[in-house]
Amino acid sequence: MTIQKTKSEDKETIVMQKNTKPLHVRIVSMGAFLLLSITILILVNLLTTALAGYIAQSLVMLPEAPTVLATQGILYIGLGCLALSLGLLLTGRKIYAHRSGRILQKVLIATACFLTYFALGLGAGLIFTFVFFLWAPRFTVDWDERQLKIYRIVVIMVIGGQMFAESVLTSGMIGISLVPKVLTLSLVQFIPAEFAWIAFVGAAFVVPLYLLLPSAFQTIWNMRPNIESFWREFLYHPMGIIGLAIISAIVLIGLLAPVLAPYGWGEGSLQLEDLLQPPSAEHWLGTNHRGEDIFSRILYGSQISLLVGFAASIVAVFMGTSIGLVAGYYGGFIDTILMRITDVFLCLPTLPLMLIFLVLFGQGIQNVIIVIAILGWTGTARMVRSEALSLRERPLTEAAHALGASDSYILIKHIMPNTLPLILANMILGVVNAILNEAGIAFLGFVDIHGQPSWGVILHWAWNNAALLSNRWWWFIPPGLLIMLTTLGFVFISHTADKVVNPRLRGRRG
Repeated sequence: MTIQKTKSEDKETIVMQKNTKPLHVRIVSMGAFLLLSITILILVNLLTTALAGYIAQSLVMLPEAPTVLATQGILYIGLGCLALSLGLLLTGRKIYAHRSGRILQKVLIATACFLTYFALGLGAGLIFTFVFFLWAPRFTVDWDERQLKIYRIVVIMVIGGQMFAESVLTSGMIGISLVPKVLTLSLVQFIPAEFAWIAFVGAAFVVPLYLLLPSAFQTIWNMRPNIESFWREFLYHPMGIIGLAIISAIVLIGLLAPVLAPYGWGEGSLQLEDLLQPPSAEHWLGTNHRGEDIFSRILYGSQISLLVGFAASIVAVFMGTSIGLVAGYYGGFIDTILMRITDVFLCLPTLPLMLIFLVLFGQGIQNVIIVIAILGWTGTARMVRSEALSLRERPLTEAAHALGASDSYILIKHIMPNTLPLILANMILGVVNAILNEAGIAFLGFVDIHGQPSWGVILHWAWNNAALLSNRWWWFIPPGLLIMLTTLGFVFISHTADKVVNPRLRGRRG
């Protein structure tokens, strides 16, 4: 707000005028809100579609056509619930307050538990149910924190140990389990075939999941002041602006590849005169050994490289953040176990394990994302754990404990928001590592080298056809340059973001 004084002949008045935000700040604020909201909606839709398809095909054993119909039906139900909740929100009705909100949460937990019993087995279902419903039952009200930790650990270890024994302790020669299999069995195995449709009850998770989505949108909307202040500070750092310009250009190239590319990524001619052509007006970066336009393949390759980079980074950061928060907040035996597991993953040779995983489980893009995420969460886990260890001793956490707040509430509402700057910096650097790992794996030929190419696949074919020895620079320099620019752009953004969110690194401005 600004104060403006206006004078007349006999009196002086003060008028309060509201500051207007610059256009670029408003664009960034609304753009970030829309981008985050759409991303969450897409992720929820992907989760819904994948789980619905799994239920229909693997649990209910439906043929392909009914599986597609069932998946689409569940997805439409979810979108209908989202439209209903948004309509109620726009009319000013509080659909999450008091009893209705608690009912939605309980339905979501119950359907998730039900789905776990069907999909992952009775043992995983018991652990899941125990964590959400019996974490601190009534008979433990008078127990201190140490007794509660022992109780929780013992129950989980007993069930988990039984599951491990059922899964691992088997005789390979006679194929008979050394312990009776109960906990690793799925609930669907106890239901007659004609009643297998009951597994679809687990798909009811879409109702509360989509009804609760507007609350996530509201949270993102309330984050706009923080996004605006971040952007105002970000503008003071030329390095960050350069990095943002580089990444924005590459993302636009990926999004507009079907429009910008003169040919499809697989379009080529096997005529001798079309093979291994140098750059020309028709083919700006020449053609490869199959007569395919290299410029078009590079444009389409940005889609795969960015997809793997962002997806693997998000999954790795989610895993590392979850493990780091739990280990740092609870400490003790849980912290010791989780950190020793983290140390084991840190000691593993990354590249050989990636190659072995892809050889065993297939070279699809989803497996590439999974293996990069599985081996890339350790750094985030250790840094988030260190921050959580510090935050749990702060007066804010102690005050929340004194007011009776639960552990999950403190973790989600107090500790995790204070670790978000650290998580953001790790996620940006995680994109860099994922892109470089994918390029290395693809260069070695351990991905689908005949499908839509990434930059690493283009380098793989250039190496196989001796492009370096034959001085066909147009084949290997452009994809290598794009990998370097993408990495440099994300490093610039990460460095600047670290300065912006950490006041000790900002320095002074006159």
